[in-house]
Amino acid sequence: MMKNNYIKQKRKDQNPVNHWKIFEGRLVFLLAMVILFVVAYTFILQQAYTKTALKTEIERDISSADAVHKLVNDRLGRKDFNEIKSKADENTELFKNMSTYMNEIRTLNSTRYIYTATRNEDGRLIYVVDGLDPSAGDVRHPGDPIEKEMVPYIEKALSGKTVYSQDIVDTTWGPIFTACYPVTAEDESNEVIGAFCIEWICRKRMEWLRRRIS
Repeated sequence: MMKNNYIKQKRKDQNPVNHWKIFEGRLVFLLAMVILFVVAYTFILQQAYTKTALKTEIERDISSADAVHKLVNDRLGRKDFNEIKSKADENTELFKNMSTYMNEIRTLNSTRYIYTATRNEDGRLIYVVDGLDPSAGDVRHPGDPIEKEMVPYIEKALSGKTVYSQDIVDTTWGPIFTACYPVTAEDESNEVIGAFCIEWICRKRMEWLRRRIS
């Protein structure tokens, strides 16, 4: 009786169907692990590429912003902030000259927005000179309030710090890179008298990045 049971068990152990099922199960598990690894690795590569691409874009924008700032900064002085306070001042030669000059710089450098800003008597942040063409639909006038998305950048500039976007900023008018610089008085006081800001709309570049990583 014991001999018969031993023979049956031996035949069961030698059944090739059972061995194949075990092998098949292990193969399926191995393939699943390989697929999971490939998916995770691809995701990590995409994240790394996105960060690198954004860093490169931001470094390029910083370099361009610094070049524009260097061109405009020497043209700015106290009178550009003290004598331009409201829309009525757009009729002055001071405003017209600065507006024309900033618009020319903006066009040559493919910049979307360049402008100066300061605080009014109530402490609110306002536009001084907008470098857009005066006929543009979204041009801002002296005394117009600064959009809330830009307030933190201009606050830092007015405190004497140069500030750049550390990322592409999502605003109500699209994804942008921004840079803001303090403007100091032309005398030896080094008093911060206003801010000079530059913005690039990055919609096309963001779409390009999304296509690259999709």
